[in-house]
Amino acid sequence: MTRNRKLPTLLAALFLMCVFGSPAVAEYPEKAITMYAVFAPGGSLDSSARALSTAAEKVLGQPIVIITKAGGAGTVGASVLASDKPDGYTLAAATTSTLAVVPLRRKVPYKPLADFTLIFGYIAPSSGIQVRPDSPFKTFKDLVAYAKQNPGKIKYSSAGAGTPMHLAMAYVANKENIKWIHIPYKGSAAAGTACLGGHVDVVSSGELNLALTGQLRPIATHTEKRIPQLPDVPTMLELGYNFFNETKFGIFGPAGMDPAVVKKLEDAFAVAVQDAKFKDVAHRYTLTPVSMKSKEFTEYTNNLWDVMTKRLQEAGLIKEPATQPR
Repeated sequence: MTRNRKLPTLLAALFLMCVFGSPAVAEYPEKAITMYAVFAPGGSLDSSARALSTAAEKVLGQPIVIITKAGGAGTVGASVLASDKPDGYTLAAATTSTLAVVPLRRKVPYKPLADFTLIFGYIAPSSGIQVRPDSPFKTFKDLVAYAKQNPGKIKYSSAGAGTPMHLAMAYVANKENIKWIHIPYKGSAAAGTACLGGHVDVVSSGELNLALTGQLRPIATHTEKRIPQLPDVPTMLELGYNFFNETKFGIFGPAGMDPAVVKKLEDAFAVAVQDAKFKDVAHRYTLTPVSMKSKEFTEYTNNLWDVMTKRLQEAGLIKEPATQPR
C-alpha cells in the first residue's frame, strides 16, 4: 500500500520535470557568467561581445563578466575555455577562424572541432587591406607591383599568425611570387595602430573603422561583396584572388554542455542581436549582425574547415592538414 501511495507523487514529479525541465536547468543561470574575449580590447570582437553581453544580461537576469584572454590569433583564450567545466558559467566570444582556419596551418593545444560547444554566431565581420593616407600605394595593384620589384621591403601587420587577414596576404604572396614581411599583433586594433604609427607599411585588418574615419585608406577588402560604407573599394575576388573572409564571431562553451543550458543561452543571444545599442556598435565597425543558433552555427563551422582546407591547398599554403575529430 505504501508503495502504491507514492506512485502518483512520483508520476506527478516526472510530469513536471518533463514539462518544465530539471530544477537545475530551470534555475540557470543562478550566478554571474564569465566570458573570455579572445582578442585584445578596443577591437571589433571585444567591442561587439561587450555590447552583445550587455543586451543578453537583460534576458538572462545575471551579469556577464568579460575577461580578456588574447593572444595566438584567439588560440590562447580557446585553449583556456577547452579545459573549463561545461556548466554554462564559462563561455568565450571568439571566431570560427580560431577553430577552422588557424589550426590548418599550425598546431593548437585543443581539438578544434571537438573540444567546444558552439552556442551562437552573432556577427559577420568586414575586413580589408589599408594604408596610411599619405602612402604612395594608391591601389592594391600598386602595392603588389612594388613588392615584386622590392622583395622583403614591405612590412604588414595583422591580428595574428594564421588569421584570415594574415592568410589573405600569404595567398597573394604565393600567387604573385612575392615576399613581404608579416608582423603579427594580438588584435586588429593594435595592428591598425602599428600602421598609423608608421611601424608597418600596410595593415591587413579585421576591422575597417579607421577607414571610415579617414585615418587609414582602404585599398582592398577581404569580403565576398563590396562593403556598403566603402562602395569604391574592390574586393580581393574582384582583383583576381580566390579568397574571401568567411569568419563569423560567435559564443562558444566547453564541449559537453547541457542542451537545455545551450537553449537558454542561444535564445538570449538571439534577442540580444536585435538590441539597438548592439546594432550601433556593429555599424560603427562595419559588422553585419547574424543570428545563427547552435545547430546552424556548428554545421557552418564544420563546413568552413573543409572549405578552407581546399582553398589553402589550392594556394599552396598547406599540404596535408590534420584530420580533426568532430
